[in-house]
Amino acid sequence: MKKLVAATAVIALFSSFAHAAPATGNPGTIRFIGEIVSGACGIDPSSLDQTVSLGQVPSNRFKAVGDRSDPTKFDIILTECDTSTQKNAQFTFTGTQDPVVPGLFATTGLAKNVGIRLQASAGEFLDNGKQQVAPVSLQNGNNTVSFAAMYEATAASVTTGEADSVANFTVAYN
Repeated sequence: MKKLVAATAVIALFSSFAHAAPATGNPGTIRFIGEIVSGACGIDPSSLDQTVSLGQVPSNRFKAVGDRSDPTKFDIILTECDTSTQKNAQFTFTGTQDPVVPGLFATTGLAKNVGIRLQASAGEFLDNGKQQVAPVSLQNGNNTVSFAAMYEATAASVTTGEADSVANFTVAYN
């Protein structure tokens, strides 16, 4: 009889755990973002929001207007391209224009007399707000398009400090 009471007590104990309310935790949110586009390609998510470090460049590197730092490469990956619709892509980068050299991207921070210059992999300098002249030939599938960024002096003396900027890009297909 004692074994039957003990067994009944164990079954009742486990039964109460099975009907207990589930443990609650901190709630969270997952945000899904994206876009369906009509262009020949999509853009890889890793290409949409990048940070390109131009490194620490000594101010004595800039002795005259137009002097540049070494280029730093960055890529934009176009995905699932279909060349039966369009065969070429042209990029336009836009941002705050440098007040002295409008083709450059203005910098924020303590550094003065310096802007950021962009360059296509074929060597073409890309002016702020102007579409790339030489189109990129697309291939079916994914395409990696390379660019470079560098500091460029807008006066003979560049002062030290942070020199950051932001550029947005669009892709036109033809």
